Amino acid sequence: MWPSWQGSHPRRENKMPLQTRWVIVGAGFAGAATAWALARAGLGPGVILEQEPSFGVHASGRNAALFKLSESDPVIRALAKRGLSGIRSLESPGAPLLKRTGGLAVASSESSVHELEQLQHALATEGVLSRLLPFERARRELPFLELLDFKSALWCADEGVADIHALLVRYLEAARDGGFRLRTNTRVEELIVEGGRAVGLRTEANEEIRADVIVDASGAWAGRLGRPSAPLALTAMRRHLFVSAAVDFVRSDLPFTWLEDAAFYFRPEGDGLLLSPCDETPMAAGLPPTDPAAAELLAEKLARAAPRLGDLAIRRSWACLRTFTPDRRPLIGYDPDVPGLFHVSGLGGFGMMCSAAVGELAAPLLCGQSVDWIDAAAVTPARLARRDS
Repeated sequence: MWPSWQGSHPRRENKMPLQTRWVIVGAGFAGAATAWALARAGLGPGVILEQEPSFGVHASGRNAALFKLSESDPVIRALAKRGLSGIRSLESPGAPLLKRTGGLAVASSESSVHELEQLQHALATEGVLSRLLPFERARRELPFLELLDFKSALWCADEGVADIHALLVRYLEAARDGGFRLRTNTRVEELIVEGGRAVGLRTEANEEIRADVIVDASGAWAGRLGRPSAPLALTAMRRHLFVSAAVDFVRSDLPFTWLEDAAFYFRPEGDGLLLSPCDETPMAAGLPPTDPAAAELLAEKLARAAPRLGDLAIRRSWACLRTFTPDRRPLIGYDPDVPGLFHVSGLGGFGMMCSAAVGELAAPLLCGQSVDWIDAAAVTPARLARRDS
């Protein structure tokens, strides 16, 4: 269950200012982390608008909660590494936001083994603790791997599983303390443009909220605000997750395991496993229905790569949308065609783990400042316009 609006949780604000500094559309990880970073820098006030009755209803609250540093894309790795430091800075004594279980990527083909070797070298160069485990050593250190067919494994000690609900609340609490107000049940209908510049928003209730800058952090709905005839190239993809019945080897401290060649993953969830077949189906924005074909896909992948897990009983399943750009890197920056409109979207499956870094990148860019820890051109919305030209 999501936390209520009572006590220490972010309060819903019903009375809105007519004019503010920032209006952020979307209270998922993209919007909440951006508000957090702005508030931390003393750059409030602002307003966060969420169309649902609560925050984190969509991808931010329905994902697998994996924190994975061992990503092949160097831009995503840079965001994840910085994101790890940011999340740890938000933790309180005795209340961790990230359970450090470690993570495994296992490879069964020679080409995938070679890719893991290259990735381990990149991680070592970037100061991320990891090591390659040959077949026999991996099975000796982690006996549950006898269930899988593979040649080599990459172990990353700092990976783990996040408390996504607590993390999202932490961002919103800090944003509130820095002058940001959150309003739920508020659907944005259109961008108000005057003199060629975005100056505000009009809601479904015909309210006008004006701001110096509008931030589109609306997840699967992103890229259309102010661009009805030329939306940005963002595609929402449906992915399924499944929770199995009890499995005898499951312990809460087991690492999550990603099977590179078979393209599926699993991690402990209670006394069972949370699994995903890593399916991707383009889907309209909203709460996606589940598709029985995804369960069949998972069963096929288990039969090939982990036959001893092939008869798992499934307790429950759900689907969520992950939104991608064509190059699968986020959009963080000002709109190339609409002054006053800023994008924080296209986070794909990396929203939670990169959230702190996304906020720490968005905040200075919103103020026209540069950063030295990542190439901001790699995530600028202008690159999509260059791709189309």
